[in-house]
Amino acid sequence: MVSAQTGKLPETELKTLDGIPVSSTVMLPPGNPTILVFWKSTSEKCCDNLESMQSAWTETLREKGVKIVAICVDCKGSWGHVKPMVMGKAWDFETYIDVNGSFMRAMSVNSMPCTILFDKNLNQVCRYNGYCSGGGEMICTKVLEHLGK
Repeated sequence: MVSAQTGKLPETELKTLDGIPVSSTVMLPPGNPTILVFWKSTSEKCCDNLESMQSAWTETLREKGVKIVAICVDCKGSWGHVKPMVMGKAWDFETYIDVNGSFMRAMSVNSMPCTILFDKNLNQVCRYNGYCSGGGEMICTKVLEHLGK
């Protein structure tokens, strides 16, 4: 495993919501701070966490150049339900499927939701296992504080 601390991500294959294979290294190019959220579609806390992230992102973080990427990890067999769920909730960030859990394992993620903040060089700045409680404003403050903005 290559540590996210080094500015390099492990290379594994993910799927877009349309089932198109994509490399994790292409999905997260350097250049922008990125919030990576691992989640399960069957978990209410994970979905609430993504709602909070969406709120924070549309209110402040997007204009600051922060990218949000969500990785659904509970789709080992069937994942056709994820796209309608994402579209129905109007989540406006990139969402991918980790079909066999290889990216999750490579990133040493073992509990959901898991939120990882990377700086623009893909150095891991912060990692939080659990629901990011609080409003969008608080999340924005914490993210920008960690990024030094």
